[in-house]
Amino acid sequence: MIIKAIKIEPETAVKIFENHNVLQEEVYEVFADKPKFKKAGGDQYIAIGLSKSRYLTIFFRYDKKTKEAELTTAYPSDKIQIKFYKKK
Repeated sequence: MIIKAIKIEPETAVKIFENHNVLQEEVYEVFADKPKFKKAGGDQYIAIGLSKSRYLTIFFRYDKKTKEAELTTAYPSDKIQIKFYKKK
């Protein structure tokens, strides 16, 4: 999957920080570090990857025409998600 831009609305940035203690910078780190992608349904996808300090699970909408990812939510990954990420 090619992602040319990552869009994070201000209210989404506040939500992921307040609810899950995830910073925008961590989201960018995950996308920069070759995450694993999984289709969630419709235009919604999941990215699981490693920021500098922890594993994160990120839900986003993907526009195939513009190749833009719009963040929906992000939170620390659970054990099953980390296992999926580590699987080759």
